[in-house]
Amino acid sequence: MKTSLQIAWILVVSMFFLPACYQPGGPVPEAPVAPASLDPIPQSVIVEEVLIEDAPYPRGNGEIPGSFVLGWDCDSIRFTRYRPETVGTPKEVQAILILIPGFMGGANSFDYIGRQLVSMAEADAGAGSLEVWAVDRRTNCLEDLTGMNAAEAAGDPSLVVDYYYHGVEMGGNVFQGFLGESDVPFLSEFGLKLLMDDIRKIIAQMLPEGADPKETVFIGGHSAGGGYASFFAGWDFDGDAMVEEDEGFNNCAGLIGLDGTVGPRSGDFIEESEYTQRLAEIRSGASPRLSLLMGVTPEALALFELIGMNAHLFPEAESTLTRDVPYSSSVSGLMGLLHSRDLTHFITGTPAFADFRYTNEAVLGVFFDDNFNPVGILQTSMGFLQGGEVVEKEFPGDLAGALGLFGIQKDGVFIPWNAGPPTALGTGPLYSWVNFDEVGNASDPYYTDTTGTQLYTSWREEMVDIQVVALSLYWGDTNFPEWYYTTRIGLDGQAASGPYASDHGLYFFHNDRIEDLPLLNIRASEQEGYNHQDVLFAAADRPSHRESEVLGPMMDFVFAHSTGSVTVP
Repeated sequence: MKTSLQIAWILVVSMFFLPACYQPGGPVPEAPVAPASLDPIPQSVIVEEVLIEDAPYPRGNGEIPGSFVLGWDCDSIRFTRYRPETVGTPKEVQAILILIPGFMGGANSFDYIGRQLVSMAEADAGAGSLEVWAVDRRTNCLEDLTGMNAAEAAGDPSLVVDYYYHGVEMGGNVFQGFLGESDVPFLSEFGLKLLMDDIRKIIAQMLPEGADPKETVFIGGHSAGGGYASFFAGWDFDGDAMVEEDEGFNNCAGLIGLDGTVGPRSGDFIEESEYTQRLAEIRSGASPRLSLLMGVTPEALALFELIGMNAHLFPEAESTLTRDVPYSSSVSGLMGLLHSRDLTHFITGTPAFADFRYTNEAVLGVFFDDNFNPVGILQTSMGFLQGGEVVEKEFPGDLAGALGLFGIQKDGVFIPWNAGPPTALGTGPLYSWVNFDEVGNASDPYYTDTTGTQLYTSWREEMVDIQVVALSLYWGDTNFPEWYYTTRIGLDGQAASGPYASDHGLYFFHNDRIEDLPLLNIRASEQEGYNHQDVLFAAADRPSHRESEVLGPMMDFVFAHSTGSVTVP
C-alpha cells in the first residue's frame, strides 16, 4: 500500500496532466419499461429480537463505560428470530438456520432472506417449516440507535439529524458522539473466540432439553460470515479434542455460504511472534482496534441508515441530505472518492456531490448500485439512474492500487454528468431511479441511452428491488451496518490454524472434519449478473421476470439434510 506521502506526490504530479475542467453533457438514459407483475410470497412470519443474558464480554483490556451503552446490554447476546406465524406457542420446525453477517454487517443483512424463507416454507405445504436466526456480533451493543429508532417510529428522518448532529435529547439520551480508536481499548478482546462462544450459547440456550442440534441446526453466513460458519464447524468448545459432544461439527447439520465459501479453511497461518506482536499493538492502541473499509467510518455507516430511511419513506422527494446534515470532512472525502468521474474531478471536487440533484431513492442507488459504486463488496444490482446525462466513470480505475484501494471495479461504472452549467451549479436536472425490473425484460433486454449507442446495463444484470435494500438498512430495532467491526476478529482468523492457537483461546482443532457436513455454497460469480450483495436481496416476488437463484436452493438444502424436528419455546 502506498504511504500518504506517496499518494500526495502522485496527485500533485498528476495536476500537470489534467484535462479540461467540468462541462455538462453526455448520453441520456432511455425511458424505463413497464415494471414486472408482482407475485409476492404471502408473509407468514413473526420477527422477534431475542436477548440471551448472562454472557459477559471479555474484560482483559478494560470495561465498556456505561455511557457508551444505550442499546442492549453488552453482557448479552442478541439475534433476530424469524419464525412461522402462529397463535400462542411457536410452531414445530424441521430446520433452524443461524446466519452470521459478513464484514461490517449486522443482523438486518438477512432481514429479506429471513422473512422470505420462513414464508416460502409455510406457503409450500409439502416442504416443512423452518426458522431463521440472524446474529448481531457483540460489538453492535455499542451502537446508539436512539435517534434512528425515534425517527423510524415517527416516520420523520429529520430526527436522525437532530439527535446525531444537533444534540437534541431523545428518550432521555443525548448522543455522545461516534466512538473512535481511543474510546474502545476493550474491543481488542472482541475476537473470534467471543463470536464462536456466542453462537454456541445461542444454540444451547434456545434449543429445548434433549434436542440434538446435529439434526436441525444449520450455520451459514454471508461473505466473511461464511468463514465464521466454517470456523464454528471446526471449533472445539472445551479445548479437549478427545471430547466430541461439544465440537462444532457435532452441533450442526450443515453449512451454507452466501458468496462466502463454507468448507475447510486453507490451513495457512501467521507466525506466533507476529500474532502476539500485532495483538499487543491492538491492545496498546499502536495499531487500530477498528477495521474500517476505505474510510467508511461509523458516522458514514450511520448515514447509510439515514439514506435508506429517506429512500423508503420519501423515495421520489428531492434529497436534501447534503443541505441538512453537517457531516464530517471524512464523510465528505468518502463522497468525493465514490462520486468522481476522473482524476480531475477527484482533485478539484467540482462539481461536488452536493451540486447534483437526486431523489432520495437515487441517492441510495448511487451509493450502493453496482453501476455507480465501484467497490465490489458494496455492490448491489438495483437498476439505474434516469433524468439526465450519465457518462462512464474512470476513477479510481487504474489508480486504485496507487491509492491503496482494492476490490475496485474498473469497467461498467457510471456517474451522472449534469449538475447545471459551471456558473450555476446545483441547477441541473433531477435524477431519479429506475428499479431493477424497469431497465428491461426478455423482449427488450438492454438499457441504453436514448440513441441506443451507450449500453448501460441489461435486465439479466439487475435483480434487486431498491426498496428492499432501503428497508434493510434501518428497519426494526437493529440495522444492516456494523458500526464498530474489530481488527481482532480478523487477526484471530489468521492465527486459528496455527499450532500455537489454543494457547490464545483459539480452539480450531477440527478443520479436517468440516467436510463431514453437508455444504451449500451460493456464489455470486456463478449466478448470471449477480454481485456480492445480491445474494442477500435478489427479488422473490417477480418470478415471471426472474426467479431468485438463492432462496429455493437454501430451502431445499436444509430440508434435504434435516433429520428431525424441534419446537423452540
